Amino acid sequence: SPTFPSLAEKGAYDMNHVYRISDILQVISFAENHGIVVVPEFDTPGHTLSWGKGLENFLTSCPGLGTFGGDYGPINPSVESNFKVLQKLFAEVSSLFPGGFVHLGGDEVPFDCWAANKDLGAWMKQQGIGNFNDLESYYEERLLDIVHHLNISYVVWEEIFNNDLLIQPDTIIHVWKGNWEATMGKVIKAGYKTILSSPWYLNYIGSSKDFELEFEFNWQKYYKVEPYKIPGATPEELSRVIGGEACMWGEFVDATNILSRSFPVASIVAERLWSSEEQTNVNDMGFRLEKHRCGMCARDIPLRLYLRGVTVLLSSAVMNGMTEKCGLR
Repeated sequence: SPTFPSLAEKGAYDMNHVYRISDILQVISFAENHGIVVVPEFDTPGHTLSWGKGLENFLTSCPGLGTFGGDYGPINPSVESNFKVLQKLFAEVSSLFPGGFVHLGGDEVPFDCWAANKDLGAWMKQQGIGNFNDLESYYEERLLDIVHHLNISYVVWEEIFNNDLLIQPDTIIHVWKGNWEATMGKVIKAGYKTILSSPWYLNYIGSSKDFELEFEFNWQKYYKVEPYKIPGATPEELSRVIGGEACMWGEFVDATNILSRSFPVASIVAERLWSSEEQTNVNDMGFRLEKHRCGMCARDIPLRLYLRGVTVLLSSAVMNGMTEKCGLR
């Protein structure tokens, strides 16, 4: 960040592990050439431990109760200068990313750290903020107001909605937890647009002893998800379901396996989201998936194998056209 260079200088693992402006512009340009809009996520007020290393008084102090058992937790909403930092940071983001969207996070905010800070508690009493849900609401209202005035459209994780925070009517709710049909039903009935990720976390590692069998089960399950089948929803409400996202988080993923963990499974999610509700034939999808995987392998993209079995039928024409690069056995 040119505005806050200390964020990377002090918060990064090292300066070889940062996205420089030139890197970001390269990603945006490549994506644009392929019809893709890059939506960056700046998750706050939680998940900000590295930010605090470069910004004084930015995080809430709570010795021993912070992130990973440390001394600091979420952003401290009682420090007015923190909102000036956020205003400058998101102004920079809006000028850099041309897509007009930003993901503001808002998930997994640990209240215990806020509760342990006596100065924050005294400030809450002075402001008439009675509990930590209200404190989170205060923070999010301030943040959304900042982003709204920058003319940026925004996405938040479902906790913002679930915790009954006051949010603007154009907020997009990102559903990622279990029981997603019920949550999305509440979201669209409340008038908000929504996107779905709950059933499409590609980084999950299966518990099956036969890993390929686990993968065989998973890819079919991904394909059978239908975001528009929400019980009791009207056509008008269903029009607020604007899409979905296949998620790949980093707990078990790095540069050595991200492609093989992501593909061709992400292609299955893509077809589900870009296809008619009536297109549900798993065997037919298996045929296209095999052909698609072969094409990607022929371009030297490292991909995951999967069990074919009786649910995936291949024609002799496709089989004859496959090369050794397809990794077939």
